[in-house]
Amino acid sequence: MFRGVCNRLVSLGSAVVEQKARYQNFVMSEALAQIERECEKFCPVPRFPPRKVAVVGAGSDVGRIACLFLKQQKVIRTLAMYDDIPERCVLGVANDLAHIDTATAVEAYQGRVFLKDALHNSDVVLICGGCYVLPPCCNIVDRELFLQNMPLVRTVTLACAQFCPYAVIAVQTPPVDCNFALCVHTLKMARAYDKRRVLGVNAINAMRANQLFCAITGADPLASNTPVVGGTGRCTRVPVFSAAKAGNIPQSQVDCLTRLVREADDIICRVKSNNEQGHLSIGFSTARFVINIMKGLFEGPTFIDSALVEQGDPQKCYGMDVCATPITVGRGGIVEYAIPNLNDSERRLLEDCKCDLEDMLNLGRCYAVGDEYYLHPCKVCPCCVPPVCEDCRPCELETGGSDRRK
Repeated sequence: MFRGVCNRLVSLGSAVVEQKARYQNFVMSEALAQIERECEKFCPVPRFPPRKVAVVGAGSDVGRIACLFLKQQKVIRTLAMYDDIPERCVLGVANDLAHIDTATAVEAYQGRVFLKDALHNSDVVLICGGCYVLPPCCNIVDRELFLQNMPLVRTVTLACAQFCPYAVIAVQTPPVDCNFALCVHTLKMARAYDKRRVLGVNAINAMRANQLFCAITGADPLASNTPVVGGTGRCTRVPVFSAAKAGNIPQSQVDCLTRLVREADDIICRVKSNNEQGHLSIGFSTARFVINIMKGLFEGPTFIDSALVEQGDPQKCYGMDVCATPITVGRGGIVEYAIPNLNDSERRLLEDCKCDLEDMLNLGRCYAVGDEYYLHPCKVCPCCVPPVCEDCRPCELETGGSDRRK
């Protein structure tokens, strides 16, 4: 009898602790959600920080290299890798990275239906990957590249506005100038835009400029900083060697270094026999960019050498609303804009690139809001009509000599 009573009590206890279905009865109106977002800017809601980084396009060459470096960082607790192209096999890449004995946990998501899970509760979202320069021609027009990568950036931006509206978004998908504007205006239409939390990755240009400067002067790259202002494109980036104390370098040599920074992508592409760009250096600089953001959010204000952002005061940034400048990232995002002083030659280069940068930003804005795009009246940009790459001619002859450009 005693055993039977015990069995009945156990069965009753198991029935009591049995989990039931959970229903969310709380419904938030759009007006209340907008009020909460505005209040969040001044008084953030305390929460347990997940320290999660979501990498969209993790199966690409740049995404894989960036994830390899992000996996080794203590400031990141969860690394979510997402890609919607099955051929890239992001699940296999994540399984490979999971064998690295570091504390960072790795999650993998493949397919558009899992985009919500990948972005959920993320602190930083890195949008990378997409289409890059492919053979036989390295000098692909920026507009053609933007039209290929635009659907990915817009889809991810809309998902971020819905599933992680307070995350810092770092746009690395080329061309960064156009995709940054697309991301900004898409978030504005979704009423989830905060200029402190949307950045265009310009780390590769600043890293190249600093490396060239240190190679010439013999300075320590870790102790030196060479900012890049303007935009991220080939004809919009302006390295500020004067800020790196390059007073002892003749102006002719500075002009040569500036040209090397602007043409670095083409040089690497030609050296690699027109196969690919510098994915190794781009992936490393992108990972360092994201790591600095995470350190700024959770460890203290952190300096970033160059990022394409919407300026807080355009008058202090030579009259430019959107410009790549050094910044400082804190708990809420961007906390300071460190605009460098330019000499006469650098200011002339910045004035020359304003028209090109405005045209690229306008292209991204038009595709975000649905306006018809018109070429800028003063648009005369070498990026639109790229010079013929001599290394491309053998590839064209092999594929068919009838369409050879002259």
